[in-house]
Parts: sequence; structure tokens; C-alpha cells
Amino acid sequence: MKVHISLACWPNLSHEAAAEQLRVPPHEPLFGQLSADHVQLVPQSYGCLTEARIDALCAAHPGTQFRLHANVHVLPRRRIADLSNFELHADWFAQAARIRRRLNAPAYTAHAGRRSGSSLAQMLDSARRCADLFDCPVGVEGHIPSSGDVWLVSSWPEYRAVFESGVPYALDLSHLNILAAHTGREETTLVTEMLACERCIEVHVSDNNGRGDWHQVCTQTRWWYPLLSHVYPNAVIFSEGNHRRSNHHVQ
Repeated sequence: MKVHISLACWPNLSHEAAAEQLRVPPHEPLFGQLSADHVQLVPQSYGCLTEARIDALCAAHPGTQFRLHANVHVLPRRRIADLSNFELHADWFAQAARIRRRLNAPAYTAHAGRRSGSSLAQMLDSARRCADLFDCPVGVEGHIPSSGDVWLVSSWPEYRAVFESGVPYALDLSHLNILAAHTGREETTLVTEMLACERCIEVHVSDNNGRGDWHQVCTQTRWWYPLLSHVYPNAVIFSEGNHRRSNHHVQ
């Protein structure tokens, strides 16, 4: 099982400084040495990703296929652009699509976003429209339960609705660990089906104790770990574990 690198492993650095870490890919206790074959460019890195900056990153790391994730910084002013506010941030998505083409990235994944932005059905329709704009598969990443039920795709029924919608998706197993802790249910059948589906284009892994999305490095198996054997062969697994912390794990 090959697990790839998200630049979320080194948050709060420039894209270039985080990407320099790819020259000696980190080792994780659960997954061994991570792969730099595919790498996520993420919102946790700073600096606007202009076309020139993208060209320089690709030239510096010719063996890496970069791809964008979520509301990565592509315009001078930072945005929280997600699928529920797709129309509100049309200019951001248009620029992200241009960067996607510059990277020749095989896919893009976006957060579902807030309920205040759209209904679940409207968000899924925006994912389809975004895929047309980007000219590549666009995957929906779900959220975790929150006070006030702020986020779309933050319950087991909504994850199933995404699965049954026909839309591609990214499955963040650390989010599902929090959902399982919150509900007292580990929906292993649903998660297995979602991992095995050809529309599962990314799988994100990091650790937490079920109480917060802390992006810890995986040092022990959780309930979802055995299910990774079912991951669709073309899905790309990314570690989002924070390698800048000295204390990676909280019991």
C-alpha cells in the first residue's frame, strides 16, 4: 500500500519550503516511507500559486505529480471557496481550473462546505459543474459533526447520499473516526463500499482520538485501518499527518 504526501504534513510553510521536504520523504510508523509520486498542494501552505510559481515547483520536482486540494491559495486574496459556495467564488474556481490545467493534474478535491451556502443536492450539482469547468474528476470531501450542524456531509446518512449520488469523492478517514466517536457507530460496511468504489479518487489519512481533527501522524491502527485493503486501485492515498510537531499522537 503506497501512501503519498500532502503538503499538509508541513503546515504554515511556503509551498516551496514544504515541497523541499519531498527530497527526503518522511517515514510514518503505520505506513513506512511516504511517496512523493503524487503530492497535494493545500490551504495550509502560504503564498499565491501563480502560473510562474507552479512552473517553478514542477521544474524543481520533476518526478512529482502535483494536484490542488480544497481552497488552496490561487488568488491574491485568500478565499474559503468550497462546493456549497461555488457560484459565489466563481472567479476563484476559474483560476483554480487554470492552475489545474497548468499542472496537468488528474483530479481535484474540494470540501462540501457550509449548510448556509446550499442544500446537499445543490452542492452535489456544483461538484458536477466544477468537474466540467476543471475538465477532470472533482471529488467531494465531507466534514465532521459540529455544534449547530454547520457542515454539509457530516453524518452517516449524508456520506451515504454522496456515495449514492454518482459524484466522485475523497474519503477522509480521520473525519470518519470523529464521526464514529460522535455517533457511537463505526459504519464499516458503508466505508468499505465507499473505499472500493471507482468514484473514490482520494483517501486521506491522519490520526486523532475522535474528539478533534488534529492531523496527527498515524502511529497505531484505528478501526478503519483494516478497511484500507479494499481501496480502489486507482485511488490515491494521502497522509495529512503533521510532521512539524514533536508530539504526533494523543491517546
